[in-house]
Amino acid sequence: MSRTFLYARVSTADQSTANQVLLAEKAGYAVAEQRVFAETVSGTVAAMDRPMFAKLVDRLEDGDKLVVTKLDRLGRNARDIDTTVAMLRDKRISVIVLDLPVMEVTSAAGDLVMRMFAAFAQFERDQLVERTNAGLARARAEGKISGRPRSLTEKQRIEIRVKLAAGATARGLAKEYGVSHPTIAKAASDVTA
Repeated sequence: MSRTFLYARVSTADQSTANQVLLAEKAGYAVAEQRVFAETVSGTVAAMDRPMFAKLVDRLEDGDKLVVTKLDRLGRNARDIDTTVAMLRDKRISVIVLDLPVMEVTSAAGDLVMRMFAAFAQFERDQLVERTNAGLARARAEGKISGRPRSLTEKQRIEIRVKLAAGATARGLAKEYGVSHPTIAKAASDVTA
């Protein structure tokens, strides 16, 4: 008899997987609580590097069903999704993705739909990264982004250089200025460079 499992993932601790469980129930997949595998892990982590997903895969047996609400729950990019689904297909696990028009992605039609949607999702992510990098480059060129603000003023950095030359210790100066030891070392090298 086949069993149904649900994998739910969120990226940050302030998010909840409760909506994913509800979506599965609304779609007709009443999954027993012990078969719901939920975790908080970034979507940039490969599927098999996610602790709960790996644990879930170890529990799956021939003929089981794995339900996820969205395609991106199965991997970090199109290649990872494809690899994950192929591995599950080889184990004879049915994979159901609720937000796809053909939900059963381990079938021939589902595989085609999954690959198309994964490719579009990958393209969208790549476009976002390109736009973000272009925006940051433009802002830097216009002098709007100069990185993290310095924790010490130019005057303080000169004072630190003088005190170090007079024999003060970097750790002592770090305590005096309320910064870390590496900050003192960097300030000294910035002034001397």
